[in-house]
Amino acid sequence: MCDLFALSAATTYSAPRSLPIFAARASRNMDGWGIGFYKKSHAHVEKSAARAYEQGRLHDGFQRLARVIASKFIIAHVRLRSSGPVDECHSHPFAVRFEGEDWLFAHNGKAPAIESYRGQRIRLEDVVSDSARIFEFLLDGIGAVRKTGGDPYPLFVAIAGASTRLIREYPGTYNFLLTNGSVLFAFSNHRQFLLLKGSENLEKALLLTTVEQGLSGENWVRFAKSAGSAGLLMAIAGSDIVLKEEL
Repeated sequence: MCDLFALSAATTYSAPRSLPIFAARASRNMDGWGIGFYKKSHAHVEKSAARAYEQGRLHDGFQRLARVIASKFIIAHVRLRSSGPVDECHSHPFAVRFEGEDWLFAHNGKAPAIESYRGQRIRLEDVVSDSARIFEFLLDGIGAVRKTGGDPYPLFVAIAGASTRLIREYPGTYNFLLTNGSVLFAFSNHRQFLLLKGSENLEKALLLTTVEQGLSGENWVRFAKSAGSAGLLMAIAGSDIVLKEEL
């Protein structure tokens, strides 16, 4: 299964320690990789269909990005193909311009029922996968109720509602990361997210990953949905979880 990574901080950060460890520990996923970040409020994504880590060596592009990125939010994805071809387009994160903001999205899990969905507001025409359709579904759910400004609560409510409908209408397994460059949203209804703040061995920003046991020997906190819950949604700003709710 694909693995996810996110860094969130109040100021711009690089991830020269944690990103390489993420690639190495997710090395069973060998169908491509991608890293998304922000520069002057604009989202940038670099992707490859190549292996992120092979025979003890990082892909040159992945290693370069780990050193040079400086962003308040960094999202990375190492892919294990479940649908769509092995190519650069199908690697995550996906980036779109929506409602005046640049959005990044990455997902792991399986939701074949949603592959017939077509977004009403945004369409990723060149990507044939459940992950692309999930992104379109969430943006459609956000579109009518999106509020601008610094308060993340209205957006959290919109994403919570869209996520609830997503699971009800298109049953599947979902872990996703979604950000507009101001707030990072993390949702899980299978596996878990592991979180660490103020690392002594890695970056001191908030770090989030799906990799089992985390990226260091430190005390990573596990976040997973409770029994009977449809899923767990978190909103992260800077290095803090500002909202958290079982759906």
